[in-house]
Amino acid sequence: MKKLFVGVLAVAFFASCGGKVGGPEKVATDYLNALKNKEWDKAKALGNEDTKAKVDGIKSFGGDAGITEVKDVKCDVKETEAVCTFCCMKEGANQIKLVKDGEKWIVNDKKETGTDLGTELEESLDGALDTLSNEMDAALESVQ
Repeated sequence: MKKLFVGVLAVAFFASCGGKVGGPEKVATDYLNALKNKEWDKAKALGNEDTKAKVDGIKSFGGDAGITEVKDVKCDVKETEAVCTFCCMKEGANQIKLVKDGEKWIVNDKKETGTDLGTELEESLDGALDTLSNEMDAALESVQ
């Protein structure tokens, strides 16, 4: 009888923790580790279409998501949305968003959250174009 009670208690305990197994902190941690380790398919499997597009973008631009370490993942959950912060990025924002899809959490990592590779690339290209324009102006002036 004692063994039966302990068995039932163990099942009840694990069942009550079952929601945490795939909770937002776990999904966010798995996603961030996949990005850090360049496991593109795994990262895409944890997200929606926006996330998949972002992962493809990171991959195509050299594969550096800027994540140096994944620790201290904490999520602020409001009904079917979660904003998760984490440590550690080379630079930029250190948060991602998740949404609840049915019974599971998925990453909703758009440009405006997490590493904003699109903005960084745009700023870099703008700077390069400004430099090129200035060099062309200087070259034209020296020819005249």
